[in-house]
Amino acid sequence: MKIEISNATVAPMTAWLKEAEKTGVRDEEKLRQILSMPDYEIEFRRYGDPDLPVCGISFEEAVDFFLHFDEKDFENPRLSGKKETFLAFYNDLDARLQRIELINSITPNDLNLVEQLLENGLPEHLLQELDHFTVLLTISIGNSMGWPYGNYIHFDVANLDTIADKETFLHVLAHEIHHIMFSRLLPEDMTPQQYFFVNFAFEGLAVHFCNNASTLGKPSKYAGKMFAIEENDWKFYEEQHRELIQKVLADGERAKKMTVEQVDALVRQYEQFTFTSLKTGETRKVFQYPTYYAGCCLWGRLDLGLGKERLFEVLKSRDGFLRAWEQCRWGEWEIQSKAEIRISCEKDRKTTCDIVLK
Repeated sequence: MKIEISNATVAPMTAWLKEAEKTGVRDEEKLRQILSMPDYEIEFRRYGDPDLPVCGISFEEAVDFFLHFDEKDFENPRLSGKKETFLAFYNDLDARLQRIELINSITPNDLNLVEQLLENGLPEHLLQELDHFTVLLTISIGNSMGWPYGNYIHFDVANLDTIADKETFLHVLAHEIHHIMFSRLLPEDMTPQQYFFVNFAFEGLAVHFCNNASTLGKPSKYAGKMFAIEENDWKFYEEQHRELIQKVLADGERAKKMTVEQVDALVRQYEQFTFTSLKTGETRKVFQYPTYYAGCCLWGRLDLGLGKERLFEVLKSRDGFLRAWEQCRWGEWEIQSKAEIRISCEKDRKTTCDIVLK
C-alpha cells in the first residue's frame, strides 16, 4: 500500500486569507485562480456528485462563501454548516495550520497501524487490492472533515479539531480507506431493503473497525479508547438509543415495499447535520450524523457475534440482514440504558454472552 500526500493548494489559499485579513480586500480573481487548481477540481467533482452524501456545492457557491463567510448567512446547508467551523479556523489561522505537520510527519512504519485496522475490517480478497492512495489536504470548500473519492482521501485543514495526534489521524485515515474498499464489495443490483441497511454499514462499519467506536449494547472492537468520535453527538444518540434503533429497524421493514429512490430519500433523513431527538424532540446540530451511531450498533453487533467473514456474506445477501440481526440481538439489550456485555465467539461462530445490567 502506497500513500502520497498532496497539499498544493494550502499555501496559496492561506496566503490569500492572510492578505485579505491584512488589507480588508478579498481578491476575487486570485480566489478563482486558486479554486481552479487540480486539488480543488477533485473537490468540486466530489461535491458535485449527486449520488454521494454531503454533496451539492458549486464553484460559484464556493467563491461566494470565501468572499463573504463572515458577512452573511448561506442558503446551502453544506455552507451554513461550514460557517461556524471556518470562522474559528480563520480567527486562529497559524495555530490551526500546525496540525498539517501531524500529517506531514507520517512515516512508512506508521502505516502498519492502518494496515492492521484494515486487515481486521475487510474480507481477505480485498486486502490484496490495497493499492495507491493520495491524501488530499485543502482548506475545503465543504463542511466534511474528510471523505474518500476514487483513490483520493481528503481532509479539510480547517476542520481537524477531532484529530488530536498522529495516532488519531491514522485511525481516521484507515476509516477513509475502509470506505473506498467497502464500495468495491457492494453488489450492483440490491433490493430496496438491502440498500437501506447497507447505507448504515458504510459509516457504521468504518467507525466500528477503524475508530474503535462503542454504542450502548455494542462494545468496542478493541481494548482502549475511541478515536475521532464526537462525544457530544454520541451522548445525544445514547440518550435516544432505544428509539433510534427501533426506528431504523422499522424503517428497514418499510423499505421492502419501497423503490430504491424512495429508500434513498428515507436514508437521507439520517444523513443530515441537524437531527431531532426521537425521545425529547430537541433539535441540534451534529457532526457525525445518525448513520454513524446506528450503523455501528447494528452492523458492529453482527461482526462481534458472527465474525468478519459471515458479516460480509450478510452484507451481500439480498434479504439477510434482519435474519442475521435476530441471531445477534441477545435478548432485549437494545432497550437497556446501560449494559456490560462479555462476548465469546467460538470457532463454529456459536455465540455466548453475559449481560449485566447496571
